[in-house]
Amino acid sequence: GRSSVRELGGMRPFLTLALALAVAGPVVDALHALRHPRSVLRARIAMTTAMTRPKDRAAERQTEPDTTREQRRIVLISGFESFNVALYKECAQQLSGEYASVRVDVFSDRDLSARRKEVDAALADADAFIGSLIFDYDDVQYLLPKVAAIPGPRLIFECATELMAANRLGAFEMVGPGGEPSGPPPAVKAILSQFGSGKEEDKLAGYLKLLKVGPELLQYIPGEKASDLRSWLEAYRFWNQGGKTNVVSMLRLLTQRYLQPPSGMADLAVPLLVETPALGLLHPLAPGRYFASPAEFVRWRESEEFLNLASARGFKQAPPGAPRVAVLLYRKHVITEQPYIGQLLTQLELLGLCPLPIFINGVEAHTVVRDLLTSDAEHDAVSKGLVYRESTYDKSAAACVDAIVSTIGFPLVGGPAGSMEAGRDVPVAKALLGAKDIPYIIAAPLLLQEIRQWKKQGVMGLQSVVLYSLPELDGAVDTVVLGGLAADRIGLIPERVRRLAKRVHGWVALRRTAPADRKLALIAYGFPPNVGAVGTAALLNVPASLDALLRRLSTEGYDVGGYASDPNASGEALVAALAVLSREDVIAKGPGSMQAAVDATAERARDKDPTVNAALAFPGAGLGGACVRAVGIRGAELKEELGKCMATRVEKCWGDLRQQTSGPGVSAAGELVVAGLQGG
Repeated sequence: GRSSVRELGGMRPFLTLALALAVAGPVVDALHALRHPRSVLRARIAMTTAMTRPKDRAAERQTEPDTTREQRRIVLISGFESFNVALYKECAQQLSGEYASVRVDVFSDRDLSARRKEVDAALADADAFIGSLIFDYDDVQYLLPKVAAIPGPRLIFECATELMAANRLGAFEMVGPGGEPSGPPPAVKAILSQFGSGKEEDKLAGYLKLLKVGPELLQYIPGEKASDLRSWLEAYRFWNQGGKTNVVSMLRLLTQRYLQPPSGMADLAVPLLVETPALGLLHPLAPGRYFASPAEFVRWRESEEFLNLASARGFKQAPPGAPRVAVLLYRKHVITEQPYIGQLLTQLELLGLCPLPIFINGVEAHTVVRDLLTSDAEHDAVSKGLVYRESTYDKSAAACVDAIVSTIGFPLVGGPAGSMEAGRDVPVAKALLGAKDIPYIIAAPLLLQEIRQWKKQGVMGLQSVVLYSLPELDGAVDTVVLGGLAADRIGLIPERVRRLAKRVHGWVALRRTAPADRKLALIAYGFPPNVGAVGTAALLNVPASLDALLRRLSTEGYDVGGYASDPNASGEALVAALAVLSREDVIAKGPGSMQAAVDATAERARDKDPTVNAALAFPGAGLGGACVRAVGIRGAELKEELGKCMATRVEKCWGDLRQQTSGPGVSAAGELVVAGLQGG
């Protein structure tokens, strides 16, 4: 329970890059003097000296790694990506093959509880620490003192803020006065502003651009701190790009520059960065090819080249006119070639959807939705002057879609590195999604739970916050679990993909249906039965809410019958009529007698009977033309309707459905009765 939204909000990995720049001293003036062609160097920026907390050099020397030890030990803990543990272990073996004096122990965050003694021993003996995507409150509290005691380099990427503050590489560390994380100083903010659109919500995406060029800029800045900052940025750049080659390169950099191998051992050159685009699109029929924009992907998807490839390989593509769905993917999953991605896209095509698979780092999801995606509804609103597009919208690169499916979860703005307060950027997300006016759905494999655990216990803890709580604040209309961890792999469950496809088809069809033709069910609370609980809610006015909702629906084109135009109609009368339909004596007579029961009660109200609600005394019983709809079904029929899976779950609570011939909600004829009011 303490793995809360607050901890999720602490993930500001790229904001810490701004903190990092502060240690370089007069960075701005030096960069300006270089007359670099980039706009950041052309800009005249007023210099504000910004240094990290002064350090006790004697104390620093005492906490440097012991270079007399025959073997150095690196501990790597992988959090929200335990599926990469096998990859990191391969990297560890390769480094140990090159440096016999260096040992790398790799753990997942689950090992913090399952293998606590081993983790304790490894951390106690560690010369360096690497942590990634560690958010859980208890995990962070456990690691904080142990990581702080590690004398050598500490590389902590994309974790909770408290843990990120423990970053240290040589003379560089991410703390401000008093040892607390702090925001970037004005001069650094001025630099960072050149790497984005200037919008607050775009700053995290701008930091990614800074990450790309930061090490090159800092090589011209003298001083130990600038050199160590450059090393931190280089290490993070290797980690961010991902893949075996880059991770091994990061481990080599750490070893050669900070763990000081024994003399006589030849340094291995750190290779060039193996880069993958920060954003792109992909398709199973074009392995290794990344499309630069949705528009480019759509052109290829509709080309002869695609049709020929599909025909030659027996690939069943979605039919012409199929709903086009933007699918947001974790870039890191693409880099590490997670099999579930190809499986998901192939199945979606097979199930009649045309996916636009867009991989992103996670922090820039909102910029993709804003600048590279559009919809028919947005086109129409823009043409009528009801919506305006940001200047960042790229018409030549954008594509029109019918729905957006995110396999990432988290907030739309900022993703895993989002705001420190739940809902802080909701207005931005609401504006973006409202302008598109298409379904926004979360569908992802569980990255913190095994499939076996999910089937027994459902979505739990932090995983629930990531998939449900935060996206719902933005406006997600549906969530579908696609699978989960199987050991340290991500497993996809075909039945769940079919469920997702069915939901997407349903949402798109609903969006394409005129409001007047849509059917809505409003369910009022009524438990426990027979105690006057119908239409009640603590501290809430259900009748007034029903009235406001029905009138709003009418103004937006929904058919609510004569309710909105009837001056006598009220939510109070609707609730009173539902209460009549919930009475056991009315249910006992069966569905055919229920309209007569409401009419009789309304007549008593007109006769000023004090035992019935006076709201029913108005013409038409105050129902705005709504009439009773009721059905009765026998237990055996209900069991068949529900299907084996659902019927089994219901019978665990109710007993054998075929034996449900009496009791609450059952008529004298042995039928389960469900009744309501229909307007329109």
